[in-house]
Amino acid sequence: MKKILSISLLLALFGGLLIACGGDSNDDQVSVSDAWTRVTAPSQTTGAIYATLESPDDNELTGATVPDDIAGKVELHETTGSGGDEMMEDDGMSDDGMSDDSMGATGETGMEGQSGSTMMGMKPVSSIDLPAGEQVNLEPGGYHIMLLDLTGPISEGDSIPVTLSFESGDDVTVDATAREG
Repeated sequence: MKKILSISLLLALFGGLLIACGGDSNDDQVSVSDAWTRVTAPSQTTGAIYATLESPDDNELTGATVPDDIAGKVELHETTGSGGDEMMEDDGMSDDGMSDDSMGATGETGMEGQSGSTMMGMKPVSSIDLPAGEQVNLEPGGYHIMLLDLTGPISEGDSIPVTLSFESGDDVTVDATAREG
């Protein structure tokens, strides 16, 4: 009986040590990789940040911030309409290259087709769904983080810290490196 009690006590102590030494695991946190932004012209007042996101559980990207000395405002955006990235490249347009006067009363930006219909545009979104275990790409022609009221140009090699906020309550900060489109 003493032997069984001693073994049980030893197992309980050993199990407690294993739990205490386990440390925090980031396996349940959203993974953010390949964060980047485009180089901007000195007169440009908008930019965008792109990245690849993956969450182990169903989650949502609900917001993003950058330091005030980079941009006055940050929003989650979605490119809408037809044409997508191919049309933007053909026309020399990009998510981050639209002028402030192309912003409509609804907050949506776009280019008018000959029939007056919007061929492509951008609109703010309140969140971006992250299905469990799937990669979600923030990319030109799709979802992206819009930087408004840039305080200056973004040059090749610049690193912009961006903090992403998620429905789960997690915040993840990564550096987005500036590169040519």
